[in-house]
Amino acid sequence: MRYSGVRVALAALSALVAACSQTPLKPAPTHLTSADQTHPEGTIPPPVQVTPVLPKPRPALRPETYSVVVSNVRVQELLFALARDAKLQIDIDPSLTGTVTLNAIDQTLPQLLARIARQVDLRYEIDGQNLIVTRDASWLRFSLGSSIAQD
Repeated sequence: MRYSGVRVALAALSALVAACSQTPLKPAPTHLTSADQTHPEGTIPPPVQVTPVLPKPRPALRPETYSVVVSNVRVQELLFALARDAKLQIDIDPSLTGTVTLNAIDQTLPQLLARIARQVDLRYEIDGQNLIVTRDASWLRFSLGSSIAQD
């Protein structure tokens, strides 16, 4: 009698496990099968004779580089000079403060801005011909596209 309780428990457990299993999925009508092969098994199809003509490669434009050597210069003055030389419009957050010391030779504008951002808490965005520079602060971004600054 002792074993009958164990058998009932095992039967109930196996029924529960079987109830949780998934039935195999049926292949979609577009699924490829072995009947769809156009060449007999073991044969190699003929090579493609028509190859696409690729366009001639164009030389990549070398990005414009700048050399900047400054010592203890206000960040706003440096950003104005960089924007002027890069022929960009610039918007600078008035709360952005600090000084920059930099020796940069033949670097692109994004490289320079990244180096400046390591010295002064700033965040920048290049939007077409506009350079937007703000103080680096925490931001919450909502799905509607609006942003709220948090200090």
